[in-house]
Amino acid sequence: MKWYNPMITMEYIYYRIFFQLKKVKTNDTPVFNALIFLIVFQALNIISVCGVINHYIKIYLFKNQILMIAIVFSLLLFILNFMYFFRNHKEIFKRYENETEKSKRRGIVYVLLYIIISVVFFFVIGETLII
Repeated sequence: MKWYNPMITMEYIYYRIFFQLKKVKTNDTPVFNALIFLIVFQALNIISVCGVINHYIKIYLFKNQILMIAIVFSLLLFILNFMYFFRNHKEIFKRYENETEKSKRRGIVYVLLYIIISVVFFFVIGETLII
């Protein structure tokens, strides 16, 4: 049994977020907004990992330093994501537009799990390890 689904990548998460944002009638730039949402979730994960590293490796970083490291990595991610996702969004959307209904439902569940776990992990780590 294959445990890794190659379809669940950052490209697919970007596509799913875009697809949901495209349904909002007042959203004029769903391509850019999907990129921002993706970067926010990646930044939450970076902050969480910095908190875990700070706690277990005993580097003794302060909250300000953890946030600065996370901001620097997030800006770097923004530049890299912008260069890849924003420029190649048409090819990415073409790649996933013909997915089957079963894989679409499974993909939506995986994306929702990624979002929920990212947010919960951020708040759990932030509350117990960083504060």
